[in-house]
Amino acid sequence: MPGKKVISFPSPARRERAKSSKSSSAALTREAVFSFLKDTRGMVSWTTRDLAQTLGIPVAQANEALPILEMQGYVKREGEDEWLTTIAGESVSGSVAPRYKKQAVEQALAELQGRIRSFNADRNGDFLVTSAVAFGDFLSSRARVQAGDVGIAVAARGQKGARPAAPGKQLLASLRARSPLLHLYPLAEWMTQRTHRKLV
Repeated sequence: MPGKKVISFPSPARRERAKSSKSSSAALTREAVFSFLKDTRGMVSWTTRDLAQTLGIPVAQANEALPILEMQGYVKREGEDEWLTTIAGESVSGSVAPRYKKQAVEQALAELQGRIRSFNADRNGDFLVTSAVAFGDFLSSRARVQAGDVGIAVAARGQKGARPAAPGKQLLASLRARSPLLHLYPLAEWMTQRTHRKLV
């Protein structure tokens, strides 16, 4: 965000070293933290455990991240272990006021699964969708939610063991089919670590 210092989390090199160490906790990225802050839109408050459980990290790691978020002005302490997301936190996370019915987002995800099945069934296609995970506040029990976020990974068709690749913008747009209820992104590791629903 212009004029705002961004949260300082481990660099890619440090994250790689952390992954190679069995005793290290999972790396925590800005994107993962912001995805949590986005989920809290409309909530009165939330706890350290909520942050840890959503992002799949130890509570101790969440406790380390929260003072940084507070210092940046993205969260504010409310009581002993109650937090709220500030206007700055809502802005940097890209959240909007929840206005869709949860059932509508669920239906959009079901239709996306159908388009992915059709895409993978096309033997003339160059790629296959190998992984798709959906996440967002639709996973909560709230009646009104924001559009669902989905991470997508693809691989070249006919190449067994091929490493997943990031899909192009055109493919993501095709799968999204102009639905206002979905946002599609190239799959990142943190998306599979945090709470999500596996579509593929």
